[in-house]
Amino acid sequence: MKQHRNLMLAFLAILALAATSCAKLQARDNLNKGVRAFRDAHYDNAVNYFKQAVQLDPDLTTAEIYLATAYSQQYVPGGRGEENDKNAQLAIQTFEDVLKRDPNNVNAVAGLASIYQNLGQADTKYLEKSHDYYLKYAQLDSTNPIPFYAIGSLDWLRVYDKNNTLSPEEQIHVIDEGLANIDKSLSLNPDYDDAMTYKNLLYRLKADRATSEEDKKKLTDLADEWFNKGLETRKKNAEKKKALPVGNN
Repeated sequence: MKQHRNLMLAFLAILALAATSCAKLQARDNLNKGVRAFRDAHYDNAVNYFKQAVQLDPDLTTAEIYLATAYSQQYVPGGRGEENDKNAQLAIQTFEDVLKRDPNNVNAVAGLASIYQNLGQADTKYLEKSHDYYLKYAQLDSTNPIPFYAIGSLDWLRVYDKNNTLSPEEQIHVIDEGLANIDKSLSLNPDYDDAMTYKNLLYRLKADRATSEEDKKKLTDLADEWFNKGLETRKKNAEKKKALPVGNN
């Protein structure tokens, strides 16, 4: 009798393992279908596939990241409407669910930085959250120029915003932080023309706040220098891209 019971337990364990393996295979299949739909910009279909993948395998973090990103793609920055707001909130919630299990998941951190930046186009209160997530993104992916550039561009926007509540001293601090991060992005990618554009803009903000005509002129000259360098680099990058074989652009 005991032997029979042990055999039944072993059989049930095998069935459970088989069911789990089957569910994981189905989850992977849904993930692959979702990725194809995502690449074709069929985001509604992609969301359905990714949701099924997560339900079948809750540990499939890649599917959850894709699910959150698909919600993000459906959010229209500055747009109005219940469905638009819902997509933003679902993206945030899904990225945050990933971070609850994996606090240093760089894709989830980058996703939150991006969605809050987009939300900031309609309400600038979200820009600080975006800024904080980009700071964490930069810490987690310190060889990537993008988060450093994003911090610099957000710092410019935070000061340029006419409704900002920063004191004059705080504004200078934010501008200097932005310039430092733009410099970091350019050290990682010397041909980053967008970063050069924001270096020009940040210097102009600093020039506007200069306390002497001499400092104002120096900062304006630096801004002009980076403006011209950005134009030249953008032209050079466009020529490089044009020279690439078809399909690599």
